[in-house]
Amino acid sequence: MSEKLIKTKIALDRGKYWMSYLNYFILIFIATSSIKDYPQLSFLQGRYWLILLLFLSLISIAVLGYLDLKVFSTYQKEVEIMSRINPLQQKLLGNQKEILERLEHLETKHSQK
Repeated sequence: MSEKLIKTKIALDRGKYWMSYLNYFILIFIATSSIKDYPQLSFLQGRYWLILLLFLSLISIAVLGYLDLKVFSTYQKEVEIMSRINPLQQKLLGNQKEILERLEHLETKHSQK
């Protein structure tokens, strides 16, 4: 039961992730469609603003994503924290440390002979 619940949560989270893209495109469409309601923005009327706004916002998102990955290293820190709290990852790291200690012990024992 627990595994099925977790798989359902993962599926819903992935769906939410993809729905955010749809929500983004709808928001851009609504923003450019409502421009005609404001006389101060009459110079922005036309469908080419939809494409321009979409293009500029995608470039902005890509730049922010690049900064997040390369400059701020937020993703790497997030993965590091998640691996620290993951019990399976901790078990693997513990086993690796134990194996390395045994190898070091065997190497020192072998070099003494």
